Amino acid sequence: MSATPVILNARLRKNNEPYQIRHLQEKDILAITTLHKIILDNLKPGQECFIHKKSSDDFRKMIQNPQHLFIGAFCGENLIAYASANFVNQRTIDNVLPNFALDYEADKIAVLEQASVNPAYRGNNLASIMNALRQKIAYQEHGRRYAVTMVDIKNFYSYRNGFRNGMCITQAAIDPDDGGHIIYMSKEIGKETMFNISHIPQELSYEEMDIDNVSALIEQGYVARGYDDSRRKVIFNKTNDFKYKSREVKVKRLLTSAVIFSPAAARGIR
Repeated sequence: MSATPVILNARLRKNNEPYQIRHLQEKDILAITTLHKIILDNLKPGQECFIHKKSSDDFRKMIQNPQHLFIGAFCGENLIAYASANFVNQRTIDNVLPNFALDYEADKIAVLEQASVNPAYRGNNLASIMNALRQKIAYQEHGRRYAVTMVDIKNFYSYRNGFRNGMCITQAAIDPDDGGHIIYMSKEIGKETMFNISHIPQELSYEEMDIDNVSALIEQGYVARGYDDSRRKVIFNKTNDFKYKSREVKVKRLLTSAVIFSPAAARGIR
């Protein structure tokens, strides 16, 4: 068997321990499922919806699927983090990104799916590093121009990872699979989003991050571009860089037809 292609050799930020990131193989399934269980067991109350539970069969199918990228970070033989990407097409996009509103060609999208880090190794920027690597591989090896991810609307850990890699919140909706409230983060790979500096930035507190508030700002031409953790705020700016399929799709609720703005949206969010 040929050696597993290594993508990156580096050292952990916290203790300078060497690690490498490489493509995952079937021989890694036990390590993947073991780490997956550790991560699930360490979720705090209310975070159960952040990560979908997967079986060893689910992981095996991802590894075997040529339309999936599945990478892991190892310290020696110890798997400490993993992340995946799904290279969708016109046939699969609606199942992976239900009612996705941006006017992106399906076969140009890389969907950045789960990125999970062993709690003992958090604080080493691994999720952000794997985010950047997935985008690079998707662009250079698979011809994907756009990166998109779907996360729970209260999963601020994933927000930070996306924002650090130039992604913006471009849509909020309800996931028809489980009824969860989610946001889409998107970007054009290799291109920096340009924001309109003549418009005053808007802010939502972490508590105000819900479907109605986010959709109200997106309808006005804003997208979320960053956060201020000290003030517990998400920052929104106006941009013309994201093209939507239609105005109706842009603010569509996936399971409801009425547009009802919450009090924060009605008062003009700052």
